[in-house]
Amino acid sequence: MNQKVPKIVGEFNTIPENLPADGQLKLIFQPIDMTTYWRRCGLTANFVAGFYSYCYEASDAKANSLSTIINELLENASKFSKAREGRINVELKHYGNLLKIDVLNVASKNLRESFESFVNKLMAENVEELYFSTLETKEDGDTKSGLGLLMMLKDYPVRFGYSFNEIDADTHEITVRAIINVEEI
Repeated sequence: MNQKVPKIVGEFNTIPENLPADGQLKLIFQPIDMTTYWRRCGLTANFVAGFYSYCYEASDAKANSLSTIINELLENASKFSKAREGRINVELKHYGNLLKIDVLNVASKNLRESFESFVNKLMAENVEELYFSTLETKEDGDTKSGLGLLMMLKDYPVRFGYSFNEIDADTHEITVRAIINVEEI
C-alpha cells in the first residue's frame, strides 16, 4: 500500500516533532461515546484544562480558557467523525509555557473536503470579518458553520495547524493542532 503524504496547512510544524516534551497526556475516544453523551466533551475538557493549568498563576482563568478551547476541539472532532468506525485521538504535550493539542479524527471524504475548504477560507480571509458574516448568516440548528473555530481564532491567542491524510478512498484522518502560550490566555 502506498503511504500518502499528509497535506499540512497553517502552523502545524511550529514545534518540531522530535522536541522532547516536558509532559504529555493521551486520550482515545470513539465519536459515538461523545455524541451519545455530549457532556463528556465538557467533562473531558475540564479535566484536561485542570490537569495543565494548575501550575500557572491565575490558574482558574487559564483553566476556563483552556477548557473552552479543548471542548470546542473535542465537539468538532466528535461531530465530524465516522460515528462508529472512527476514533478521536487527543494528545497534549507541554513545552514550558506552550501547550500543543493535537486532536485527530477519522472522517469521510466529503467531511474532509468540506473542512479543508473551510480551513483554506480561514487562511485567506480576515477572521473577524468571517466570524461576523458567519454569525449573521448562520441558521438555527446549523452545526457545521465553523463558528466555534472562528470564535477561538478571534477570542484566544491560539495558533492552528491542520493535517489531512487519506487512508483510503473514504477514510481520512484530520488532525487539528492548537498551540497555546498558556501565559497569554
